[in-house]
Amino acid sequence: MRLPNPNFQASNDDFYAIERLSYQSRLAPENFGKTRGCGLTFADICDKLLAKEAVRVQRREFASRSLVMLKSRLSRHVLPFFGPRLIDQINPADIEEFLTYLYEFDLSDITISQYFNALRKVLTHAFELDILSKIPRFPKLKMNSVPRGGFTVTEYKKLLRYAKTHRSSDDENHVKTHRDTKDGIFSHKELLPYEFAWLIGFMVNSFVRPVDVKLIQHQHVEIVRGKYIYLRLTLPETKKHRTQIVTLFPAVRIYEKLVAYMAKKNLAKPTDYLFLPEILDREDASYLITRDFRKILLATNLRKGHLDQNKTLYSLRHTAITFRLLYGKGIDLLTLARNARTSVEMIERFYASQLTPEMNIALLQSRR
Repeated sequence: MRLPNPNFQASNDDFYAIERLSYQSRLAPENFGKTRGCGLTFADICDKLLAKEAVRVQRREFASRSLVMLKSRLSRHVLPFFGPRLIDQINPADIEEFLTYLYEFDLSDITISQYFNALRKVLTHAFELDILSKIPRFPKLKMNSVPRGGFTVTEYKKLLRYAKTHRSSDDENHVKTHRDTKDGIFSHKELLPYEFAWLIGFMVNSFVRPVDVKLIQHQHVEIVRGKYIYLRLTLPETKKHRTQIVTLFPAVRIYEKLVAYMAKKNLAKPTDYLFLPEILDREDASYLITRDFRKILLATNLRKGHLDQNKTLYSLRHTAITFRLLYGKGIDLLTLARNARTSVEMIERFYASQLTPEMNIALLQSRR
């Protein structure tokens, strides 16, 4: 099998490289006449897909950073392999060869799946345009996923302590420059947003995902006071989950403090966002939150998990679920899964699998 040039690299900033690849493929002797006679090349469909996704970015239906990642994956390996080929001639055998090609670069299973997703996206777009009558069959990928690391109680307290002691003063008179603002909103290089410790505590006591933190508004939150006091979260759909979330009581106290703080700034209206509400572009807000949490992880030496995986903002959700498994007094997995808007299978695969018998020795030793 003749493999494409592995050193081919297209620019991530523009896609002139794709245009060149498409043009060169048309001039290649073996393809001359075929493209005009039979249809479009894979590179042609890439151009159409990226143009479509660029419009979706303008409408805020697709994240700009997701478009950058899509371009990067296509240009690094997918286009060098499939670019000159006629889109309607790509078959399952070609996709199997592509898998073999990727393995030669010693890529992780997760990375390979991301390249396959990019490939599938192009072929799906060709199908949507009625250029393909069906999408070629993809081989089943072997996935050895490494669970995201969570935090121990001691580590969680360390994160909170750092966020509180390094947050910007509410009334601090900052000098703003074009280098440290985001849409005109001040973004301190050294200090954290005032509400960042609340954000950490809210995630650990509410099971929400980072995407929920990005999108949650006050209209999505209701304080329920009865036998139990908790927040009822009615969030936008994520990962096809629409169920409400019931938080733990500490989330109520965090939310009340947050509302009192934001009300002083007239940012506690129903349609205001809970965290970084000054930033209306929520992709920018998500970027700043992710960046600042990574800063905390590095400063506290908590970036790496025990399996040498990088911890991220998502690790706070992992912590929330793990804490309930450990300290939830025998909570059943179905109840936990529904409230966390996930499945029992995911709980067992990525959360319960990380628990050791000694972590819950009290339950093991208890008498019925």
